Amino acid sequence: MDAPRRKILFFRHFERFAGHHLKVWHYFNHAAALGLDPYVAFTPNSVWDERNPWRAARDRVVQDPAKLDPDMLFLSGMDWSLALAAGLVRDELPVLNLVQHVFHAWPDNPRSAFLPYRAIRICVSPEVREAIEATGRVRGPVVTIPDAIEFDEVRSFARPERDIDVLIAALKAPELGRRLAKRLGVPGRVVELIDTRIPRAEFLAKMSRAHVTTFLPWEIEGFYIPALEGMAVGTVVVCPDIVVNRSFCLPGVNCFRPEYEEDPLAQATESALAALADLAPMRARALETAREHDLPREREAFASVVSRLDELWSQDGEETAEPPR
Repeated sequence: MDAPRRKILFFRHFERFAGHHLKVWHYFNHAAALGLDPYVAFTPNSVWDERNPWRAARDRVVQDPAKLDPDMLFLSGMDWSLALAAGLVRDELPVLNLVQHVFHAWPDNPRSAFLPYRAIRICVSPEVREAIEATGRVRGPVVTIPDAIEFDEVRSFARPERDIDVLIAALKAPELGRRLAKRLGVPGRVVELIDTRIPRAEFLAKMSRAHVTTFLPWEIEGFYIPALEGMAVGTVVVCPDIVVNRSFCLPGVNCFRPEYEEDPLAQATESALAALADLAPMRARALETAREHDLPREREAFASVVSRLDELWSQDGEETAEPPR
């Protein structure tokens, strides 16, 4: 008789779709694919519109998380407060903690208060890992699993015809985006600016129509998935140096990576436009970079953590670990 699957409980407070929700959804599906039994508890005021990925998994939603008797928890961001309120944070119950941003290490950020709680921490980039370890407050092992994208789904938006010369993705820096749009908008050039929230599918479709996409992330991120998505759909990526993208945004190899200031961004975008006819090798390498960050690789790394869960949970201290390659 097969042993019962181990129950893993996720928590979410969902107001609107954002990248951090998408990544937790990915791990929810990784857990199911790896033979775990995933459930999720939502706050009572969470939104259940078409942008909530768990609409397709309502049978996995639990109303009273304490009654589930989970075998492990999966927490990200402020999920700790929900698990604490449910009385589920205790030393005998393993916690997998997805750390998606360097601001977890900032003393004035509420997420930093959770670092001393025992957990197996999964950091989305080496820079996030370095930031939290530098606090000296982390209890439990730390692993790095770089963020991944749904490569095949994103790639399906790619198209050979492109009718936008420059797309400026400026949701996080709208004023700078407007200045760049005005500066780059010379006669005969099609420049489109995104400075308000739009559906993800529309964003991917616009990138697939653009010869060049200039990204304006936060100046400090945990990872930056849109640049990878741009590589996947074949737009030439101009993404400023925000430190956490240095491992996959390789200037002159698969993208342009200027300093995060108006002049360098404008100059890099102009350089990309001027060199379009010669950038096929860059696009090819960018596509390979995106493929290397496909979800199956992320799942494989997560599988290495799950398979060693009991061993890792026994490391009650500041030891670090890496999943086997």
